[in-house]
Amino acid sequence: MINMSEGMTPEEVHLIDKLKMEMLNAVSLQDLQFYKKEITRIKEQAAKRHRFLHKLTKRAEKL
Repeated sequence: MINMSEGMTPEEVHLIDKLKMEMLNAVSLQDLQFYKKEITRIKEQAAKRHRFLHKLTKRAEKL
């Protein structure tokens, strides 16, 4: 898992915070699972983007 400050945009952090607050108001297990799935998806996309940018940076340094 990546550090929140490393690889996540402020918008992503804000969206995750908002989803966590929505979890408190969830009325069913399905709602909780949906919010958790969305949070996980956002974090995975940020991690994937971070790895890709890191890879590009390393390749650019070799040039």
